[in-house]
Amino acid sequence: MTPDEYFDAIDDPLFSALGLLPMEGASELTEAFSGQPIVDELQGLVLDDPDTSDHHLLLGRAPLEGCVLYLAHDGQSRVVFDSLEDFLAAAREAAEQGDDISDFHPEASPVAHDQPALSDLVHRLLDDGTLTDVVTALIPSLDLSDLALLERLATDEDFYLGEAVAIEIARRPGQALAPIARMCATHPHSQVANAGRRAVEKVEKSA
Repeated sequence: MTPDEYFDAIDDPLFSALGLLPMEGASELTEAFSGQPIVDELQGLVLDDPDTSDHHLLLGRAPLEGCVLYLAHDGQSRVVFDSLEDFLAAAREAAEQGDDISDFHPEASPVAHDQPALSDLVHRLLDDGTLTDVVTALIPSLDLSDLALLERLATDEDFYLGEAVAIEIARRPGQALAPIARMCATHPHSQVANAGRRAVEKVEKSA
């Protein structure tokens, strides 16, 4: 589905309560978000304005081009839909049931199709040193196979990165992740250590 097809599809009274934006409105709100790191770095187009501080973004930067990210003001920002089609299907279900789109977010983010490219992007963002908020939003899209990257994240001075890694390991445990989970469990910051201990427990139960 192209963006033009998507904007044509949402021109329907069914979606009126969801705050989905027409093309012009999406462009205007995106411009207003200029300077927001996730919007800028991932080339996000703001798709909705549901009268909250949370928004869905259509991403334009590879390797997540075409995915829809949930930009959460007070919570975890992450990719929640693999495509505009999936976002539109969730919006339709939400509208029909009188719920919010966020009620239909998957528990786990879809992993990026090009993992090497995503790893490279995360490394470049980490090298920058000022974009850890963007990295935190990308961690749920990793397939957790790049152990060197996970170790770098787990030991970064920004403890939110280590916590995010531990949370994902707990969500998707595997024996290969045991060393990273233990690393998080012994982290000096309590938030990482607590999440790490949960990850270790999940990994041990997955054996």
